[in-house]
Amino acid sequence: MAGIVSGFASGNGEGTEFLSMLPPPKDDLAQYDNTRPHNEQDIEVPQVFHDAMSVREEVYGEQGIPLDAEFDEDDARSWHWVVYASVASTASPPPKDLRTDTPTDGADGARRTSSVGTRLPVGTIRMIPPPHAPNKYLDQPTSDKHMDADPPRSLEDHSSSDNSKHPSEPYVKLGRLAVLTPYRKLGLAKLLINTAIEYAAKHPDDIYEPPSATTAEKANLFGIQTEESAPWNGLIMIHAQSNLKHLWEKYGFAEELLNDKGQVEISKEPHWVEEGIEHIGMWRRLQLENARL
Repeated sequence: MAGIVSGFASGNGEGTEFLSMLPPPKDDLAQYDNTRPHNEQDIEVPQVFHDAMSVREEVYGEQGIPLDAEFDEDDARSWHWVVYASVASTASPPPKDLRTDTPTDGADGARRTSSVGTRLPVGTIRMIPPPHAPNKYLDQPTSDKHMDADPPRSLEDHSSSDNSKHPSEPYVKLGRLAVLTPYRKLGLAKLLINTAIEYAAKHPDDIYEPPSATTAEKANLFGIQTEESAPWNGLIMIHAQSNLKHLWEKYGFAEELLNDKGQVEISKEPHWVEEGIEHIGMWRRLQLENARL
């Protein structure tokens, strides 16, 4: 039977034996069909994204998220990380803390097929760069869809009804954090979160290129201040389940973001419900390295 070696890399976000990063795949996902699972796509999908979807589809599928809501237009412009477990063929059973009482099924077989060599994808996270549309949850407090994405609107689509409390400066968004059930409580979520945050802080110019003069001028013509018209200054956010608020606070996130003088920089936003679960927006500002002057 399959034995699982409980070894995971500490990782630096650049790619290791147990942790891989995929930069924005862009056109490689242009023909991705969100009505089909990852292993039934008619296009050649980058391996890391293939592995990320294998985890996301299982974890969020267990939560009742429909398949067609799992892949969205933000995936092509996002960074993706996948953490792997090392799988070996052995007569010994896996350690108790890594075992599942469920026999290997079709989904597990698909994950093994999608893994590279003896690596089994077991956790993933994505990071969406700016720009983002204003917080749509304030207008759609309930939804039957997986609403983690905030694809940018064109300047013409902005309206005066947009939430004035939502920040107009660019921000990065973490999302689609998922770890397979047998591999939880091993610190993999922490590994993925810290890796993504560290990468963003060290590569700010890769995350978001300052807007062109033409874009800024167009924003001014519309009489609005949008993310498109400012550089990224380390602002990062997550949409968290409210019962996990204290977990995200350990990573420096807060519903109400204060600056170094204790002044309110971003106010709390109303909570909303996804799939029957209350969610909140939480913020943090990173100290950037090697930012463009």
